[in-house]
Amino acid sequence: MFLINGVEQHTLAVNDRAAQFGDGCFTTARVVNGRVQMLAAHLGRLKQACQRLSLTFDEWARLEQEMQQLARQQFDGVLKAIISRGPGGRGYSAGGCNSPTRIVSTAAAPAHYAEWKGRGITLALSPVPLGRNPYLAGIKHLNRLEQVLIRSHLEQTNADEALVLDSDGWLTECCAANLFWRCGRDVYTRASIRRGERYYAAIYYRPTGTDGLSRGRSECAAVGAGTGG
Repeated sequence: MFLINGVEQHTLAVNDRAAQFGDGCFTTARVVNGRVQMLAAHLGRLKQACQRLSLTFDEWARLEQEMQQLARQQFDGVLKAIISRGPGGRGYSAGGCNSPTRIVSTAAAPAHYAEWKGRGITLALSPVPLGRNPYLAGIKHLNRLEQVLIRSHLEQTNADEALVLDSDGWLTECCAANLFWRCGRDVYTRASIRRGERYYAAIYYRPTGTDGLSRGRSECAAVGAGTGG
């Protein structure tokens, strides 16, 4: 199901800058028992992205209501929220683009995740590197051509997911999943710093007993499924 500016429909204006330039941002959230998981964090991610893209959007309360509305119709699923700069004229200039488009959609949770959890997964090294762009690091913008190409090459293999490097050869992520790895009792992931969506510095979380996790540094290499694009 899709809501575009609060209306259930499947039609987007051809001059919307999401279609013309990938000019916008998104977040993909888990839905459990009809509730968006970590809703505040997902809204915070969108707000940060809009700020970095100089995209003026002030309908946060309405967007949150629409996300909750669609989530209530999903027992176990995925929700995607998109903010586009909206309709515009010819050319790259965003001048006069004063009506952002908001799109909310839901889908069932990927069925293969349960299978992966039981048997593990196989990885293939992707020949498509991810470019670095410090200005866009850490935000989920609408240009997904790298991921489209990674997926295309993955489908030519028998692997479940692709192991992706950046343009300097550093281990980065998978096509539609995050990377975690364990050394002993320490579980590691990487932080967004330098590349277009994610460039990772070594950051890990170590169990400290009954009160949770602590942070530290080290080096050492695994895969956590994400909600995808």
